[in-house]
Amino acid sequence: MPSLQYAGTLMGREAVIDFPDSRATVRYTLQGEMLWRVIDSQGKVSEGHERLSYLQLDDNLHFLNWIERAGFTVSQLIDVAQGTVQAFWSYAEPGGSQAQRISMVVVGRFRFCG
Repeated sequence: MPSLQYAGTLMGREAVIDFPDSRATVRYTLQGEMLWRVIDSQGKVSEGHERLSYLQLDDNLHFLNWIERAGFTVSQLIDVAQGTVQAFWSYAEPGGSQAQRISMVVVGRFRFCG
């Protein structure tokens, strides 16, 4: 079961997040899940359906975390008032084991659809 605390203005909505090398279209469900579709700068499409750990910090700040099937781990701090996302990504080094992970912080632009 996903962890939801103070599920407010983000859940039940759709948004677009523009990162430097990709664009994500996301839908946050009222059940604490997220459906996402990413198109990278080369046109490659990835999709997923994730269970979220979610905490609304205040009216505008949202903290989300999830682990994808392949082990890609994402934490995001979304500020809907400023239209920003700060994302921490962690993933296995290509050709390495899960113990050899790469991590990075990526900043993006956030906006609700519609």
